[in-house]
Amino acid sequence: MSSSSFQHSLDLAKDHFKIGDLDRAEFHLRSSLELEESEEAYFYLGLVQNALGSWSDALASYYKAVSLDHEYGNPCNEIGVLLLRMGNDKEAVYWLKKSVRCERNDAPHISYFNLATLYKLWNRPERSLQYLHKALSLKKDFLEANELWLELKKDEEAPSN
Repeated sequence: MSSSSFQHSLDLAKDHFKIGDLDRAEFHLRSSLELEESEEAYFYLGLVQNALGSWSDALASYYKAVSLDHEYGNPCNEIGVLLLRMGNDKEAVYWLKKSVRCERNDAPHISYFNLATLYKLWNRPERSLQYLHKALSLKKDFLEANELWLELKKDEEAPSN
């Protein structure tokens, strides 16, 4: 089959994912992967699996995506988020930091925000603010990051008992 068939299946999968039709998205992702292995197809398959609550399958798909392209930051971020949800904070930090160092990352501001959130959980507001600053320097209108920044600044200014 041709590369255009692969790309068509991948594009269909992404369209179905965006509208929340996870079954069709998964079908087209698996179809595209039968034609050609692709880090992007594995990444989206991981997103679908994650949305369906299949965390271990999602992790396997994200790891496969990274194995095909070590500089693809999107799956690294998702691995970090999943590991954090699973209670593996220290390994999550590794993957989130890897994500921001990757050459190819569609949303590094999200990775910085996730790191800021993790450091807030660890009661390290100074580190959290550093990562929020980086997130906001990339995307000034990042609502969640601005809200967390204000919350941390308010806590910093509050008198301690």
